[in-house]
Amino acid sequence: MEQKTKWQKRVRWFSIGAVIIFTLVMTAVLFVLFQSVASDPAQFKVWLEQFGWLGRAVLAGMMALQVLVALLPGEIIETGAGVAYGPIEGLILCLIGAAVGTALIFWLVRRYGSSLVECLVPKEKLDKLSFMKNEQKLDNLIFLIFLIPGTPKDIITYFAGLTPVKFSHFLVITTVARIPSIITSTLAGDKLIQQDFASAFWIYAITIAFSGAGLLLYRAVMKKRQQKALEHQRNEQAKTKKGKTAFVPSEG
Repeated sequence: MEQKTKWQKRVRWFSIGAVIIFTLVMTAVLFVLFQSVASDPAQFKVWLEQFGWLGRAVLAGMMALQVLVALLPGEIIETGAGVAYGPIEGLILCLIGAAVGTALIFWLVRRYGSSLVECLVPKEKLDKLSFMKNEQKLDNLIFLIFLIPGTPKDIITYFAGLTPVKFSHFLVITTVARIPSIITSTLAGDKLIQQDFASAFWIYAITIAFSGAGLLLYRAVMKKRQQKALEHQRNEQAKTKKGKTAFVPSEG
């Protein structure tokens, strides 16, 4: 029995190591592709067109990997999607890719638990989100986080697998909430390929402004939730302590 347990642990850590190595390799691959999109969007469109209809699958796969890597900004891939396929089709492809990446992360976290998450996400960031495990209105909070531009969505995606949220709820909520931020990027990409640089500039400027405001709102909401969770924990501890004090066993 003990030997079997040791073997299971070895397989578990080997699997986690394989996921981490895969993530690092994909980070390098995506970084090269990101540079291509950022430096010459038109060339990125030509590159995708060489795959024919499979180019759409390639783009969706890139978006899925971006969500999985959680280190690189998705806006660049989303802009490339707008360049290659226009704002609406680019939006749909990005949503499909993001949903696939989200589903994969959720399965991996539910399969390997906090051991995997802690290898990929800094522990201090996880500690700040620990209150979400007991959040009563978790679905609403997740929707708000993914709706607000500028929030660390990929980190939340990894952490969500450690919470009680249902997979189906999480996938639907995050997919719908991603729409506003993705459509702005695909629309900007479409304007770039049309050489409507003024419109692209204003779309980016407005998006950046909303992202900055969204980040501040996110911090305020998370701080308030953390304080509320801490206060609730203190009240529960006080009740427990009071109950123990009130109960005095009789002698003899």
